[in-house]
Amino acid sequence: PEATVSVISRVTGQLEQVRFTEGQMVRKGDVLAVIDPAPFQAALTQALGTLAHDEASLADAKLDLQRYNTLAAQNSIATQTRDTQAALVKQDEGLVASDKGVVESARLNLQWSRIVSPTAGRVGLRQVDPGNQVSANGSTPIAIVTQIDPIDVIFAVPEDAIPSIVKHPNFGAGLAVTAYDRTGGAALASGSLATIDNVVDTTTGTVKGKAR
Repeated sequence: PEATVSVISRVTGQLEQVRFTEGQMVRKGDVLAVIDPAPFQAALTQALGTLAHDEASLADAKLDLQRYNTLAAQNSIATQTRDTQAALVKQDEGLVASDKGVVESARLNLQWSRIVSPTAGRVGLRQVDPGNQVSANGSTPIAIVTQIDPIDVIFAVPEDAIPSIVKHPNFGAGLAVTAYDRTGGAALASGSLATIDNVVDTTTGTVKGKAR
């Protein structure tokens, strides 16, 4: 296969749904499983509330700073008071920036509660059943997706045949390759030569070729 991908959860939670059938062909982005999204939605709601609170505090601090700037220009208040308020604005700006990061993280966790296929291909056997607790980046994948179109073939080429292959006019430009079954009677697929390895297996006198 061009790619074999183990699909694992990026968040910890209870596996709520499995939305694929074993052996099914899937497209990139298809939803394969769903982790219970309730905890992640609650965390996002809380993060949005904290952000709104701190944004309001920042807006109020900025208004006070504007008034203090005016009063300081009129020598009506001590400059230190204005400077303290300016520092408070900077502090609130830092809180808001941090809150926005927490909100974005919560949104990502909610998004990751829907596990999608990272590539198109065929899904293997289901590794985890609904109802089980899964861990973020755990060692047991929910499924394995194998991309089989296109597919690569690795085969042995006798070292004596290498010169005639590399000197062929189509070498490097799609030299035709046909894959046969074990008996050599039935053609399974056709493609083109991708490359030839640069190491000779001295025990067999062959070099590995790769066709797509």
